[in-house]
Amino acid sequence: MIKIPKEVQQMMHDQKFIVVGSVDANGVANLSPRTSFYFTENSVYWLDFFKHKSQGNFRTIPWVSVAIFDKKELKGFQMKGKVNFLTESKEKSKITDMIARSVTGKTSTKIFEQISQNKTPDVIMFTPKAVYSLNPKEESGLALVLDKDGETGALLGR
Repeated sequence: MIKIPKEVQQMMHDQKFIVVGSVDANGVANLSPRTSFYFTENSVYWLDFFKHKSQGNFRTIPWVSVAIFDKKELKGFQMKGKVNFLTESKEKSKITDMIARSVTGKTSTKIFEQISQNKTPDVIMFTPKAVYSLNPKEESGLALVLDKDGETGALLGR
């Protein structure tokens, strides 16, 4: 397991916007912007209300890319890793409320009443396995941080 570098954490905090890239079983790419998320030093969490293309992709191929960027500074980062669905109700409820409160200041139940007829979202947990620079002045093909587990090394290592 890797830690998300402090600079990436700071950029997620400041920009408040990430883009999630996934692929389906046929190799067709999908991008999904996310403005409601929460992160720790090891993971990024977001809510999935709509449960369409991205969610189907996550279930088929759990490897995704998450990009964060600062368009004024022309720099950013890409994290590659795996997603899974939180199923433990206490943790799922805690993360859902943290995201809801950070975005709106309201509890999740108030938001769900307005957004989706009280339908609860899935909570997606992304665990990065590699972090790359997207800065034009740097070598973006080399990982800044890379998990040393066998699967990651075989897929992303050099």
